[in-house]
Amino acid sequence: MRKSLLAVALAFAFPTAFAQSNVTLYGIVDVGVEFLDIGDESATRLASGMSQGSRWGLRGTEVLGGGYSAVFTLESRFSIDTGSVTNNDSIYWCRPVGSTANAVCPGVKLVTPLPPTLAPAVVGGMSAVNNALLQAITTVNSAGALFDRQAYLGVVTPYGAIVGGRQYTPAYEIINKYSVLGDQTALQFGQGYNTPQIRANNALQYRAELKGFTLSLMYGFGGSEGLRSERATPPTDGDDFMGGNVQYNTANWGVGLGYNRTNVVPYATQAAGTPTQKTGLEQLNIGGWMGFGNIKVYAQWNHRENENPILTPADIQNLIVSTGGNLAAIQGILGSLNLHPHDMDLMRGLAGPTDSDAYHLGASWTIGNHVLYGVYNYGKDSARSAWATQDASASHFGAAYFYNFSRRTALYAVAAFMKNSDQSRMSLSSAGYTTGWTTGFGEDATALQLGLRHSF
Repeated sequence: MRKSLLAVALAFAFPTAFAQSNVTLYGIVDVGVEFLDIGDESATRLASGMSQGSRWGLRGTEVLGGGYSAVFTLESRFSIDTGSVTNNDSIYWCRPVGSTANAVCPGVKLVTPLPPTLAPAVVGGMSAVNNALLQAITTVNSAGALFDRQAYLGVVTPYGAIVGGRQYTPAYEIINKYSVLGDQTALQFGQGYNTPQIRANNALQYRAELKGFTLSLMYGFGGSEGLRSERATPPTDGDDFMGGNVQYNTANWGVGLGYNRTNVVPYATQAAGTPTQKTGLEQLNIGGWMGFGNIKVYAQWNHRENENPILTPADIQNLIVSTGGNLAAIQGILGSLNLHPHDMDLMRGLAGPTDSDAYHLGASWTIGNHVLYGVYNYGKDSARSAWATQDASASHFGAAYFYNFSRRTALYAVAAFMKNSDQSRMSLSSAGYTTGWTTGFGEDATALQLGLRHSF
């Protein structure tokens, strides 16, 4: 049963103030064994959050009367394999070269010619910085945040709800609701070809639900997921966010449309002393589902475009040259930027813009306590930069099986495959961590997962 011990304790301590309140302790614990093949390398490990990210949270309501209620949620992730809250479990790869500390990332090269004596060190430095950026953005917890999954307070009225805090974005809600596995397992639709802004900090949402219709409108005042909670460079609203979705769902079918947009202050304009705000990631997705007895079919299309990422290949090269490759100086500069996964060219594992379309087709078949899933996803990124000289495309497919011992405990097995083409080099992610990368362009990835999930 869901635990309401805190609510009971508070009610006895303050019977008048909490007589109409309810506080629930809830969570998910998910652990299993995972085998990953990422090109020339492979790994077998115990992993947390393969099916759904391990978490705990507090959720509360208080009836205020007249159709009004106060609501709140505080939710924190953790990694059950280590007890950590970092959840940086993605596998990223840049090849080591000989005995040097630098690594060579596929596609990293000089943007403009340099003197022969300087060029090798700069290329090595660019690879190292690019690799450090990939490591930084793969963590799925917000830096220094206790309640890094959700943290919001709001009021429900007869005319809709108004909620403020850290929340899931409207387009991400559509991705999860209209893909057959949501954000679960290595077959989830939210891979590198499709990664949205998942959550927004400092966000205000209006939400209304009536007779199957849902409307969500959200505005974020900046400081979204990234390496820092806020930008250090003005304007302070340089990374504000806006989005919305509309849905209609019945017992047997549903459709939804979502839109996200972030603003960004590119590093080049900051370095030049003219921090011009530009449109960053824009995402539009349309999805639907239909039920036929114990079979459900899902389909979705998603378009992502970011012409103005914070960092470009030229920016990284200029950083290496201007600092003389001083790692501490580079870290100081990058630490002032609010970097997001969508500021990176994730299909290629490089800094740069994105321009991708992704498609999802999935089905589930429920037979008693058994549920079978089949998934096919496809993504193609046609963006160009000094490092992105070809398209990147990937076919992503596989099957999953869940056995539900009860409403709260399930055993699951997953086989997922990523067929990379041209400059794509994505490996496979799961609910508890984000996209990783294979050892080279065009190399395929495999994930085999066996795990146990319990909710409380």
